[in-house]
Amino acid sequence: MPISDLEMILRVSLAAVLGAALGIEREVQHKTAGLRTHTLVAAGAALFAVAGVSAGTDGADPTRIAAQVVTGIGFIGAGGMIRTGFTITGITTAATLWFAAAVGVATGFGLYAVAAAALVIALVAMVGFAPVRGYLRRGKVKLLEIEYHAGHGTLTPLFETLNALGAQVHQISMTEEDGKRRMRFELVGVGSEAMAGILSSLRAREEVISVTGPPD
Repeated sequence: MPISDLEMILRVSLAAVLGAALGIEREVQHKTAGLRTHTLVAAGAALFAVAGVSAGTDGADPTRIAAQVVTGIGFIGAGGMIRTGFTITGITTAATLWFAAAVGVATGFGLYAVAAAALVIALVAMVGFAPVRGYLRRGKVKLLEIEYHAGHGTLTPLFETLNALGAQVHQISMTEEDGKRRMRFELVGVGSEAMAGILSSLRAREEVISVTGPPD
């Protein structure tokens, strides 16, 4: 049964609203792909879906369009992932973009209740699980702060050591003023003995002004 233009517009609009809900959470987390990206992904996926539904009235298979949406969103998701050294960030954002496309397709096919319920599940996982994730990581994340004169290859041995340990750098922040650089790392997978060795090696370097590690 064909659907009217108004019904198509409503489906795309609803998909945009649902996608925006995901985008707001990413925006609050200061991620690159935020409100606008998720809104466009969900609305675009819904537009493909309703176009497929419309074409389906002439005997075409609308599910083939949905399959192409899944393939295409992979490129956008890959663009939201960044590799820094041996640490990859943006995986959650890539997943939310993929999920926004799925919500858009479901809405485009008229599965309103399913799309809304899926959005609730996603938001619970992203927002509600944050305290659980923090609890599970408690005591495992070690903070390391270094202040040093830039331009001496100070961090190369650090990254080589972390890579050899199989450790992960979850967050990095940096400030620099008058040639002095201050770095802050959140490390996971570094034992107390290994951390002690890292601190000792950094403190032995002439260009290093100060090193602060996790409390004993």
